[in-house]
Amino acid sequence: MRNTAAGFVEAEGFIPIFDAVDAMVKATEVEVTGVVRLGGGIVAVAVRGDLATVEEAVDIGEETARAKAGRSVRSIVFASPCDAVSALAFDPSLVGN
Repeated sequence: MRNTAAGFVEAEGFIPIFDAVDAMVKATEVEVTGVVRLGGGIVAVAVRGDLATVEEAVDIGEETARAKAGRSVRSIVFASPCDAVSALAFDPSLVGN
């Protein structure tokens, strides 16, 4: 989907990510497209929407997850993702386990 930003937040464990998802959807109109285990205990959530909304949601999600998980939280926002990143943002299960 063109003109749609993609964002990802990852942390150790489901609890910080679920807490992040809860905060993101309560504070913004971002679309959460999925949660996936990346291995080594790392869990990520993918979100899509307009750039400003995704940036705000990812900031909120990272801050919220960090309150639970500590330093092991990372995030990234793609303002204009390539087709491959867009596909991952639409269906994070493509990452596989």
